[in-house]
Amino acid sequence: MLTTLLENKVRGGKWHALIDKVYAELNLYTAARKVTAKDKAAGVDGQSCEAFEEHLLVETRRLAEQLQGQSYRSSAVRRVHIPKPGRPNETRPLGIPTVTGNYT
Repeated sequence: MLTTLLENKVRGGKWHALIDKVYAELNLYTAARKVTAKDKAAGVDGQSCEAFEEHLLVETRRLAEQLQGQSYRSSAVRRVHIPKPGRPNETRPLGIPTVTGNYT
């Protein structure tokens, strides 16, 4: 009964994994363009959005391969403290991620 219920709820009775959509090169490229469109600070690796954008196709292909091969590891987040609005003597932490993660 459970099998029949599951087959009826999934188009064509075939399951698709979300990770297939994550490492699709077009999706990675589109996401990377959205990230690099913002001129933000570099993360712990020091790589700027401009440097990443210069090699966007190569970087997104490499990222897709790393995700498919399950060897992608996220990088540490650079932590800075910024002033709280309206409270000049208080700060709050802000995490600045890297454009890409570490490759192994």
